[in-house]
Amino acid sequence: APRAVPCPDGQSECPDDATCCMTASGTWGCCPMPQASCCADKVHCCPHTTICDLAHGRCLSPTGDGDIPLGTAFPAWKRQPPAPVALHEVLCPDGRSACPDGATCCQLPSAQYGCCPLQNAVCCSDGQHCCPQGTVCDLERSTCTSERSLASLPKARDVKCDKETSCPDGNTCCRLSSGAWGCCPLEE
Repeated sequence: APRAVPCPDGQSECPDDATCCMTASGTWGCCPMPQASCCADKVHCCPHTTICDLAHGRCLSPTGDGDIPLGTAFPAWKRQPPAPVALHEVLCPDGRSACPDGATCCQLPSAQYGCCPLQNAVCCSDGQHCCPQGTVCDLERSTCTSERSLASLPKARDVKCDKETSCPDGNTCCRLSSGAWGCCPLEE
């Protein structure tokens, strides 16, 4: 957002290169020049270090080297309360870090926050990984397992690759380049 000059009422503001001047109606206006002199008629203004000469409709330079036409104030606008977080960001629990919309803040081993690129993700206890919502981190096998399959652990059965080899439930048997069986930690 462009920077702005707050007016003394705390509710109005003017562009960064302007000056707040009271208008005849009692509201704040903006003189289109920085650090301007507001004239007594509450309509006009003059550049910094010059003096309003309303009788002649000019701004007088203290050095007397020529005069400048009066400037006219335009209405100030109401200040917008500063947004605590930029649009489409997720604020992390530390109140300082933010992640893109659709991501999840996860605490890193350094106690700072990182962003998991999944919405409502589960942050793993190692501080380095995350899993989709509705799953749990299986750090021993480096997988995200569904909570439903964990509930049915007593009857979990291995996936048979052949008569001698099997993989844990929820895995897929895949041939390695050596010709032996390997276990892919994804179902089907």
